[in-house]
Amino acid sequence: MKALIIIAVLCLWAAPLSAQWLDTIVPVDSSPFILCHNTQNDFVYCANWAANNVSVIDGATNAVIATVPVGTWPQALIYSPTNNKVFCLNNMGKSITVIDGATNTVDTTLALGTSLWDGLLCPFNEKLYILEHTYNRVLVMDCHTYALDTAITFPSSPYGVCYDQTDNRVYVATRADSAVRAIDCATNSIIATIKVGPEPNKLCWNSQDNKVYTATADNNDSTVAVIDCATNTVVAMLKPGKWPYSLCYEPNYSQVYVSFWDEQRVAVIDGVNNQVVANISTAPGYPSNLCAVPQHYYVFVTLQNDSVIVVEVNSNTIIARVGVGDGPDNPIYNPIDDRVYTADGNGKTVSILFGSAVGIAEQLPTTAVRHITPTIARNVLFLPSAEGGKRSAGDASLLDISGRKVVDLHTGANDVRHLAPGVYFIIGNSSPIKKEVIIVR
Repeated sequence: MKALIIIAVLCLWAAPLSAQWLDTIVPVDSSPFILCHNTQNDFVYCANWAANNVSVIDGATNAVIATVPVGTWPQALIYSPTNNKVFCLNNMGKSITVIDGATNTVDTTLALGTSLWDGLLCPFNEKLYILEHTYNRVLVMDCHTYALDTAITFPSSPYGVCYDQTDNRVYVATRADSAVRAIDCATNSIIATIKVGPEPNKLCWNSQDNKVYTATADNNDSTVAVIDCATNTVVAMLKPGKWPYSLCYEPNYSQVYVSFWDEQRVAVIDGVNNQVVANISTAPGYPSNLCAVPQHYYVFVTLQNDSVIVVEVNSNTIIARVGVGDGPDNPIYNPIDDRVYTADGNGKTVSILFGSAVGIAEQLPTTAVRHITPTIARNVLFLPSAEGGKRSAGDASLLDISGRKVVDLHTGANDVRHLAPGVYFIIGNSSPIKKEVIIVR
């Protein structure tokens, strides 16, 4: 498969508050809940929880081009770029609906006989790791054959999950025993049980510093635990606020953003020093979920008052507040079309925002964009030398669209045959205010 790579170097700027951010609001079906992006065909999928179907939005036109029937209560969507399939986990349906990404039709339905909660893709072994609640297990399924390789038993229901690409591990939180467990994807065995704060829920991974963060809370205590993936030990137990809810990682400044369910606030944790470095008031509006837009140095945060705020990560200030549909949540970023999507759970809509302010390109200085160099990469990615000197291995990193580091890069030819087709970014480790964006199709 040919891979189209576009490399552009961007400089940091401040967007005007008056800029237009909302592109459009698209009608879907009842209780839109979760979204994912098909990087091969540039489709965005929205699972409509109460309607038992998935709406397919064309990323280029913002039009709903298909509605795919799935099982009861679609809970999670996982995209596999190697075989271009979307896996829809149906909670009450106790099944997985496999959607063909090219035709947007049902490829097959896998009856599992258990309630499915969440999951993710391990790109190295092409396996899905699926959290199920009926029997307190993590199911490991082959993305290509759909065969269940194994079931890893937990002492209680697994809730949060994230993937550590550096060590090829899946981290899973179990609330009942206040622990996070590390699964070695090579052996599909639990290699560590890490005690954290009360009732851990959501997790995120820091690709630069190789750490996992989990939000924990009960009626008595609230923490964010920081786990060193190299040692699988807790290296910090932070108390940034009451009822931390969701987390996201921003790779340019290696910062973790934490929303608080009971406060109108987002806290910012320094990924290197494990310290809270900023508190951002979201008033009026309680924050829910977040997503990073690395190429523009932004974090988008959905609020319960039917709006989205845009945080500039350089200053950790709000630069825009955008009215969207009713009940926005679970934002995702589409780097191909530079759009952010929210599932508007109360309004039967998906709101589509620009990833950067409209018209900002005209306000950039002429030296801001250094070059745009299209090329074709089949097996090798060529990295040119930096101005004024040479790059060496480790001076730049290749990240996937979630901000997870895939590989260190060096000047010259880099073997990328092992990478799945998709969207990646180059970030210069020695220059935090510049980055190269790579779009791979």
